[in-house]
Amino acid sequence: MPGFTLVKTILRMAKCHWTARRLQRYIDADPAALLPAADARRIESHLRDCDRCQASEDEYRNLAKLLHRLHPHGDPDPGSVERVRAQAADAIRDTTQ
Repeated sequence: MPGFTLVKTILRMAKCHWTARRLQRYIDADPAALLPAADARRIESHLRDCDRCQASEDEYRNLAKLLHRLHPHGDPDPGSVERVRAQAADAIRDTTQ
């Protein structure tokens, strides 16, 4: 049933998209921007079933660990943030030209 397979694929993609838009908030668990409990449960359920979204979660968590190791005592100084933003802007500009 090719039509059924297409519908399943579209539904899975929609679930992945919904999860991807909320994954960073879920991982950060920032008290100032907590997800509703129902959303957190929905994400957890999806992560159990979706290898692709689980891989994204792993990447986010690994990145958070690396960033914490670089600066374990809180937020970086504003000068460092500005330098990284400038380098990112340059890199984006170089790839779009």
